Amino acid sequence: MTPIILVKYLIILLIALCGVAVVMGVIRFVKRAGRSAEAQVVKELVDLVSEKGLDFVSEPEHPRLISNMNRIYLPQIMKDFPDFDWDEIKAMLENEISDKYAEKEDFEIEETVVSRYEKVGQKRLISCESSAFYSENSEKKYICIQSVLSYLNSKKLDENGNEVPRSLVCQNCGATLTRTAVGEVVCEYCGAVVVGEKVWTVTSIKEK
Repeated sequence: MTPIILVKYLIILLIALCGVAVVMGVIRFVKRAGRSAEAQVVKELVDLVSEKGLDFVSEPEHPRLISNMNRIYLPQIMKDFPDFDWDEIKAMLENEISDKYAEKEDFEIEETVVSRYEKVGQKRLISCESSAFYSENSEKKYICIQSVLSYLNSKKLDENGNEVPRSLVCQNCGATLTRTAVGEVVCEYCGAVVVGEKVWTVTSIKEK
């Protein structure tokens, strides 16, 4: 075999090896992407299309479409908060929504679902959507209500159920205390955290 032919074979072999490496890299990337939360959301949407077809237009006599992502986000929430009780939280949320819409005639919530779960640093947010309806001018009006649950320090209550004011200064150094975006009460000077029980609190209710 002449040197020229040998060089050609070596070049072909190198090209083939590079091709195999690229293909393996793409396969690994696809596998990692397939395990991401975004990919799971896409899979959920594909399953929804498979089950219900492409007719996403809500008819006047049917409830408004809501984004049910319970299968994706509830397992993630349960992993972070083993004592999380969705039925209990949902009942609390629906009670607050019902109170807000108390002036509406025949107001009723048909379904409440988790649409998103966010973790940013220590911040924890659960976005929910509720399909509901009420009577207006003798007709049913269907609406989608968006709400947000935030994991915040609970309010300290006295024996009569009245909120007890927190100390305005740090017991360690006497500096001013402030509440952070995630609900913690901290000292501006020494950074001490005033420990309190955290609970899921409804921080937003609005109509979509």
